[in-house]
Amino acid sequence: WNLTASAARPNPQGSFHYGQIVPSRTIVLSNSAPRINGKQRYAVNGISYVNPDTPLKLADHFKIAGVFSLNSIQDFPSGNTAYLGTAVTSAAYHSFVEIVFQNNEDILQSWHLDGYDFWVVG
Repeated sequence: WNLTASAARPNPQGSFHYGQIVPSRTIVLSNSAPRINGKQRYAVNGISYVNPDTPLKLADHFKIAGVFSLNSIQDFPSGNTAYLGTAVTSAAYHSFVEIVFQNNEDILQSWHLDGYDFWVVG
């Protein structure tokens, strides 16, 4: 599935002093358990994921329209009514993005991320 590959990118000064890098973007991902169409679902920032018929990486690589909604998920939770969708978030190439996982539920949530060079800070 790796249709293109890249290597780790140092910070602008050419070193790997990650604690000194100012993130270019912050994304807060808030999980919830809303009822959508009468069924209990799980959602991130108000969007409950629907698995598409075409794999996301293939749809992106071959530019197949209508498979997913690019940047439809907001960087911060909006509190709007939850809905079903195939939301994908993009980021600028070689940018440093801070991702905050926000859990307002009474139960523990687990997450899965695809990408490279993740650093857990707290």
